[in-house]
Amino acid sequence: MIPRTEHLEQLAGEYVLGTLRGLPRARFERWLEQTPELQVHVLRWQNGLAPLDDLYQPIQPPAHVWQNIVHQLDGERDNVTSIKSHWIKRHGWIGVAALAAACLLLVLLPRTLVKPFAPPSEVAVLATQDNNMRWQVSLNPDSHALTLTPPRGLNIPSDRSLELWAIPKGGKPISLGIISNTALSAVSALGKPIINGSLLAISLEPRGGSPTGQPTGKVLFTGSIQL
Repeated sequence: MIPRTEHLEQLAGEYVLGTLRGLPRARFERWLEQTPELQVHVLRWQNGLAPLDDLYQPIQPPAHVWQNIVHQLDGERDNVTSIKSHWIKRHGWIGVAALAAACLLLVLLPRTLVKPFAPPSEVAVLATQDNNMRWQVSLNPDSHALTLTPPRGLNIPSDRSLELWAIPKGGKPISLGIISNTALSAVSALGKPIINGSLLAISLEPRGGSPTGQPTGKVLFTGSIQL
């Protein structure tokens, strides 16, 4: 049985941070394959934490990390000890170290970097010419990543791939990458012309994508970006 929505957000965070381990992680990954809502939660966590990769290098937490956390939390030692004991029982010491590192990072980061995740907003609908099938396209305002939800029943040959293109006004198509016809896809839009009024298109290409850097196959879906 898949947990309620409010619990999915917590599990997705533990999964992305790496503190969800063992059988719970395997069960979560099975849910992830069949639950679009859960895939969105994971994408939000991944996109939200991705900018930190460029700012900080990974380090081994020192032995006194828990004492620092207690100090930063104004001495709420009992609560922290309770949390620590819960995580030790549930995840072992590796999970505790990961949680401690995440908590310490949030404490030490400049406050301007620590902000709530902004929910993705729908910016485009890509449809066939007869409008029988449509993709929903959302933009994460923090990471500028696009999330694409495919229509049901979209089948493509095994030797073909779907490729997403951004077409700025008066410009040539720019590839945003290969996307899945059966699951949510996330593509980075950093540095790409994702501006209001640009056209998005999905073409059917040889497996692995266009060999020329421009669309070579039939354009199946199109739609304009509305920011």
